Amino acid sequence: MHGNHTRLALHDHTITQRDTPQVTGTANEENGEGSMTRGTAPTRGVLRSRNRLIGVLAISCAALALSACSDGGSDKGGAKPSASATPTKSVAPSTSSDPDEPTKKEILAVYNHFRQEQARAYAMGTIEGTKVQQYATAEAFGSVKVDLMSLKKAGNVGKGAPVTHAGVEDVTVNLAAKIPKAKIKDCLDVTNWTVVNRKTGKTLPSPKGQLKRYVNDVSLEKWGKQWLVLTDTAQSRAC
Repeated sequence: MHGNHTRLALHDHTITQRDTPQVTGTANEENGEGSMTRGTAPTRGVLRSRNRLIGVLAISCAALALSACSDGGSDKGGAKPSASATPTKSVAPSTSSDPDEPTKKEILAVYNHFRQEQARAYAMGTIEGTKVQQYATAEAFGSVKVDLMSLKKAGNVGKGAPVTHAGVEDVTVNLAAKIPKAKIKDCLDVTNWTVVNRKTGKTLPSPKGQLKRYVNDVSLEKWGKQWLVLTDTAQSRAC
């Protein structure tokens, strides 16, 4: 993989940015940089961006467009997550022999909530009023802030949301680690996740050859009682 990402693209005038990441949102949009305190777990510093959840931000004099492959940058973010990321609806008893299945379902719930909140933030053009920071921190949280700044400068917003296809079988966990860790291999569908001009509502065209469904790798850690998305990296492989 060569630093592929999923990011919303912004068509407008030149946008100066250190990184060129690619498509969906919580704290303050422009000053939403925070530090997450995880009980006894160490504070996460700046992580070098290797993923951008929303398509490639292909920065040029002409545009940033929704894309699936790009190199990431670095940003930092943090969160004080709520301990209520687990869905409240009851789950039927599982007949699986995997003792970690309940934990994997909890991890998938956090990931899906993150995607939903990310899409909300992009649609509103701000991280304020969303719960992105409740489900993400470090690089993943920083990526959302970078995308939002780019969208704002270009006068665009996101429309729609990505569709995830990850199941329990796509989650691996290391619960014995000092800080429990997890990885998700998803097939992300961004077909209906687009960028529109805020004033005209016109949908901007996607870059030629852009993947609409691609492999997406996600890493999470459990800070205190809360699982948080740390990185979200799009691979340049269709699925």
